[in-house]
Amino acid sequence: METSSDWKKSYRTAMFVHTAMVALLFVYAILLEILKASLHPMPRLLAVRTTVQALRYLFYAAAIGAVLVVRLVNRRLLAARPGESLREFLHRLLHAAVFTSILCGAPAVLGLILVFLEGASLDFYYLVFVSLFLAFLYYPRRRTWAGMIGDRFPPQGD
Repeated sequence: METSSDWKKSYRTAMFVHTAMVALLFVYAILLEILKASLHPMPRLLAVRTTVQALRYLFYAAAIGAVLVVRLVNRRLLAARPGESLREFLHRLLHAAVFTSILCGAPAVLGLILVFLEGASLDFYYLVFVSLFLAFLYYPRRRTWAGMIGDRFPPQGD
């Protein structure tokens, strides 16, 4: 059945992208530890403590915002559209999954920026935890995809 292979192919692509994003978080952590070991103490790009503190609050707010944006964007991207074909829906579903993966990794990138600005890595690890939590929460699950496809496109011929 070609529709079955189409959605499985889209699902595998989404799963690969999401898994690669999670792996990238671990690569960031490893590279940061290598930098910390070789550049002891870590250099700071910003010397003004108040500026860094303001950026820290802004970045933490952006990490919380990523949680909200993921939910809102998924709702909007996956809303039912009358007359939509399965192929179009799979395309939107894949785009939503890739966009979600990108948003899940955003807090860790913000944490990495904070490390380079301030020189301390604790914020990075807090924000990586947020990214990993989001990645776990929004990991593309086969059962969820099958349910969404089955709800929108029930099998014909029963």
